[in-house]
Amino acid sequence: MRVFPIVVACLFLSSGITVVGIKNQTPSRTQTLSLSFQEPSLIDDGGFTKVLMQGADGCVYHPGQPVLPLSTTTLELPFGSIIRGVSIDTTEIHSLSLPNKIVSAPYPVIDGATPVASSTVDETVYQSAEYYPDQWVTYTTGAGLNTHSEHVTFLTIQVTPVRYSPMTDTIQYQTQCQVTITYDPPVKSIFPEKSLYDLVIITPSQFILPVSKLADHKNSVGINTMITTLEEIYSTYKGNDRPEQIKFFIKHAVEAWGVKYILLVGGMKSHLNGAPRDDLNEGSKEWYLPVRYTNLWDVDAAPPDPGFISDLYYADIYNGSGDFCSWDSCGDGVYGGWTNPTIGPPNYQTDQIDFYPDVYLGRLPCRNIYEVTNIVNKIIAYEEKPLDSSWFKKIVVVGGDPYDDQGTNYNEGELVAEKAVSYLPGFTPVRLYASYQQGLPRSTPLARNIIREISAGCGLLFFDGHGSPGWWNAYWPGQFDSLIQGGGLSVYQFPWLQNGNRLPVCVIGGCHNSMFNVTLVRTLTDSENGHATWTYGLPIPECWSWSLTVKRSGGAIATIGSTGLGYEAGGEVGDLNGDNCNEPDCVEALGGYLESQFFRAYGVDHVDILGNAWCAAINAYLNIYPGMQNRSDAKTVEQWILFGDPSLKIGGYGP
Repeated sequence: MRVFPIVVACLFLSSGITVVGIKNQTPSRTQTLSLSFQEPSLIDDGGFTKVLMQGADGCVYHPGQPVLPLSTTTLELPFGSIIRGVSIDTTEIHSLSLPNKIVSAPYPVIDGATPVASSTVDETVYQSAEYYPDQWVTYTTGAGLNTHSEHVTFLTIQVTPVRYSPMTDTIQYQTQCQVTITYDPPVKSIFPEKSLYDLVIITPSQFILPVSKLADHKNSVGINTMITTLEEIYSTYKGNDRPEQIKFFIKHAVEAWGVKYILLVGGMKSHLNGAPRDDLNEGSKEWYLPVRYTNLWDVDAAPPDPGFISDLYYADIYNGSGDFCSWDSCGDGVYGGWTNPTIGPPNYQTDQIDFYPDVYLGRLPCRNIYEVTNIVNKIIAYEEKPLDSSWFKKIVVVGGDPYDDQGTNYNEGELVAEKAVSYLPGFTPVRLYASYQQGLPRSTPLARNIIREISAGCGLLFFDGHGSPGWWNAYWPGQFDSLIQGGGLSVYQFPWLQNGNRLPVCVIGGCHNSMFNVTLVRTLTDSENGHATWTYGLPIPECWSWSLTVKRSGGAIATIGSTGLGYEAGGEVGDLNGDNCNEPDCVEALGGYLESQFFRAYGVDHVDILGNAWCAAINAYLNIYPGMQNRSDAKTVEQWILFGDPSLKIGGYGP
């Protein structure tokens, strides 16, 4: 996308922001934003103070640190623009003494874990007299695809009009300021003006025959498709390991052919056994198509998540400057590293990662040719015929009370599900909620109810609760001693799903539901979770999300979920996403926010191609929560994987 004088394309503005103008310079350009805010309001919150300010409706939201008003603006600049500077001019700074300390942001809740006490604060901040944050304005950049499938540079500017000195309980604030951005646009685009191919399918040679059938179908519906084998990639493209060789090929496909969609075909080679990980960074030897492991370790769970699979690695080709994003910016041979001093060794350096997808990417983690043939036939059948609105225009939402949020007592799973429903006008919701336990027993998250409603057919399916590679479940409200007896849905119950060709796109919120490196022997022999299989001895041949998608008759046409421990936001500290609608934090941050943005992309923004909606959700998340600011934000987007065809037309083609 190009930026022209006077006109700013695709500028997302918070309340109180106006565009002053753009000046043409050689070679640099400048753009100025004028921001205005009202006087801060102080609200007592149980012995703490909340600070609100109209015009800055978002929140600074870092665990254990003060929650302050925040104004966030995301601009789209030409791809490869170099930011020379972002400066702020303030007209007048005021001071105000506070009666109490400012409330702190809670620590994220790991699904299934006990929440960190809400009173836990970051002492390095709260015992300091320095003003927090130390700057009025910060910015981040990222390269990715916008809503028009154009490669752009995203520039996210965050202005904090209130700064806080915890030791003195004093704030500084401003009601007006100007932000000036100086950047150098690229000399020319690195992408072709016209795409030669839309979709590239990457596959081992063993799967060529059924994959060719899918390519023929895609070409027939106007999606120019080519197939590239891994053997061709390995013999042509260099890299530090096989995942990097694949990533360099994808980069070439984008720049030489204008490719927008990448479909990876292949998972582990066996359901029975196999080493899921060669080393810190990759799984290749026992895989038909390799995976990249990150080295961001969770430490707030016992045991911790020792790295996790991220297919976002393959989609995130460029950084904010338009250069190759290796995910090993430190050059230490550790991919996706994240420093965390509390765990001791291993304590990796933090790699700078862009996170924004530069291609729409999905995976079919098939383990044999029969699975490839089955999923190819499902995709073709789904797209070839118009889908009956009597079942397609339904969404089944399943949720409960995932954790003990003392003080607010929300049923978070149900709230996130309701947010998803709110984005889908024209869809009939079928609610299976734990809060219906007393009055509506047929509408609770019991397995028999879930099986009945999926078997009846639905176009969309959403779960929010707890999970593992083999099951999903929830709690009854306020009953956290054990998960719902007879509740949820396990892979062993999938044969009872009788929805035939009435296939939904499924989004699942829960830990490890999409962790697709499990095998029967490794799960069976890991009763203590020493090998991080997360099934505690329950034998699982394939993970929940892929088992649902690859099911021979029925199941889902695609599933989006997490490969690792999921993060949720507990409590209520403010309008975190700055949309002028203050809702419980579980809806506005972390997993709940990301998941709901998929449904917003489809239902509100009318993004009806699967990979585009997946990408739009990630972009919306990063525009509010830049991935490098918090470990929990980085992991939330890194582990969110799409099992399905990214070029899939949701609802199919047809009259």
